[in-house]
Amino acid sequence: MDAEILFLMMEKDESEFLAYANDYCDSIDIKEVTSELHVGDCKLLFTHSVLDNETLFCGKLEIRLGREEYNCTDHAKAMSVFRKLRNYIKKSYWSRLAYQHQNKKGKLTPSRNHWLGPEAKKWKDIDSSNHILKLSKTSWMEFDIGF
Repeated sequence: MDAEILFLMMEKDESEFLAYANDYCDSIDIKEVTSELHVGDCKLLFTHSVLDNETLFCGKLEIRLGREEYNCTDHAKAMSVFRKLRNYIKKSYWSRLAYQHQNKKGKLTPSRNHWLGPEAKKWKDIDSSNHILKLSKTSWMEFDIGF
C-alpha cells in the first residue's frame, strides 16, 4: 500500500512538523532531499519543500508498504504513525488552495490534496504576486490561496 500527502512548508513549518513527528517515530534520519522517518523496521519518506528564489515547491510525506524494496514487518504501527502525521498536517495547515489550469486561463480550480503550512501561508500573503507556490520545477501547476 502506498499513501502520500503533499504540502508546501517553509523552514519553520518543517522544523515544527519534524519535532511533532519525533514523538511518534523511533528515529529521524535527515537527508538533503528525502529524509527517512523510522517506525520499527519501516520507513516513512519525507521529501522537503524547496524554496528557489521566489518559488516554493511541494514536498511530500509518503509511506510505501507491500513493495519488496520497502519490505517491513511493522506495517500497522507505520500506518498508524503516517495517519497521525497526515492528520497533523490536515489540522494545522491551510487547505484552501486553488490552481489555474493551463488550458483554462482565468478559471481557478480548487485543490483538495495540497496543504500550505502556516509560515508558508504568511510568506505567500506578504507578496502574493511575486511569491509563487508550485507543484514542481517541471509542472505547469501553480497554486494560489483561494476559496
